[in-house]
Amino acid sequence: MSRPRTSERIAVLVFALARTAFCAYRAAQQSITVDEATTYLNYVREHWANVWFNYDPNNHVLYSILAQLSVRSFHISEFSLRLPSVLAGFFFVIGLHRVLEQTASSRAVRWIALAGLSTAPLLLDFSVAARGYGLSLALLTWALAFSVRGRDAWAGVLLGLSLAANFNIAFAASGLIACPLFLDTGKFSARMRRSFAVALPAAGIFLAICYPVLLQARRNQFGVGEPAIGTALYELVFTFIRSNPGPGWLGAGLFGAGVGAHTVEYFFLPALLLFVIGAAARAFRANEYSRRSLLPALALLLALGAIVCAHLVAGLNYPVDRLGLPLFLLLGLAWAIAASQVPNPRIRAVNALLAVLLIAQFLTQLHTRYFALWIFDAPMKQMAQRIREEVRGNPPGSLSLTCAWWHTPALQFYQHVYHLTALKPVQRSDITPLHGFNYYVFDGDVSGTPEALRLIPLYRDDLSGVVLAQEP
Repeated sequence: MSRPRTSERIAVLVFALARTAFCAYRAAQQSITVDEATTYLNYVREHWANVWFNYDPNNHVLYSILAQLSVRSFHISEFSLRLPSVLAGFFFVIGLHRVLEQTASSRAVRWIALAGLSTAPLLLDFSVAARGYGLSLALLTWALAFSVRGRDAWAGVLLGLSLAANFNIAFAASGLIACPLFLDTGKFSARMRRSFAVALPAAGIFLAICYPVLLQARRNQFGVGEPAIGTALYELVFTFIRSNPGPGWLGAGLFGAGVGAHTVEYFFLPALLLFVIGAAARAFRANEYSRRSLLPALALLLALGAIVCAHLVAGLNYPVDRLGLPLFLLLGLAWAIAASQVPNPRIRAVNALLAVLLIAQFLTQLHTRYFALWIFDAPMKQMAQRIREEVRGNPPGSLSLTCAWWHTPALQFYQHVYHLTALKPVQRSDITPLHGFNYYVFDGDVSGTPEALRLIPLYRDDLSGVVLAQEP
């Protein structure tokens, strides 16, 4: 290995460790959220069998298995439940660089792409949250890295693990599996064997881990998203580039307000996709680079086609927010590779400028307190700690607390972790009842009602508007 290459890999290792340390701090400090708590309560807390015989879309099977191992090794805490995502985030960054190292000749392009994909708010969130999305993306990235090197069996194994971590990766996985049919040369039968060399181990690994779960799955449990492509696209763009709910430039950043998000949606994203397609077609015809460098671009196009077909044929909704992360990953890699392959330095400079502006947007969204998709659960940890102080010394089951359904799993998690035995089990309600209990957790939309105003507030979170109150 050459000295410059070794130096770059060492720098990437340091960068990956720094990003992982940031994510680890968030994993230890941030409140648990409704989806994470549901994972713990339903699949991690009790028997191993719950992973396979208690299915709904919240169950990201491979993640649930790893979370069980982590919690049993280090005892339950926010950090132990999230540890698989934090570790996956480290390998995600290393995997990104391995793909770029083999496909993008420009070191500057590699580092700009690495910085962009590592600081994107939603990708950062899922390198922390106890969900399968970040783990699945890390495994998909390494599947791409092995595919670029022609290591089909290893790519298939990693792809199967990625699917087991999150079923939503199926569109990107199908695109990657089909790539040899279009990128390889030679007879169709030979190209088909290459696709099967990826597909068979992927299917074997996936079924070995998830087959009992698939037997229970129902069609209506899939296809979460939006039926209209325009609405889905806006939500994808908005949630990917913005996580700060604050007002003004400091909150929205360069592109996070409505006009900026629409600019990205209507102009920047289509232009970027056309640039990627044009650069990939040029490289394919000219054969200036290995066709395997076009894997992310072709996998992206095939995945988009599969999503449209699934909508038209099976009525599945278009993906939104976190469901679109595989598409943004493939697009980011394809963009970097295309920019590296364009010989015109001015075009490369324009792409670099746009990427730097996007990174600047991402940097304005950095935070350590909440997840963009679950801001309403941001204060649950602090509220649970205040409740612990309030109920200390009371007899078991002597006090009651109520809240709306979206806060219930997080409060049940903390009731278990903090051993709040003085509280009766927190019950799920469609809306928060504001009478008949000792303590109440409610959102800002009801905080000004006469029923809420009669209560004594104990804790108020300005970010989310959530209030903890007690009976007078």
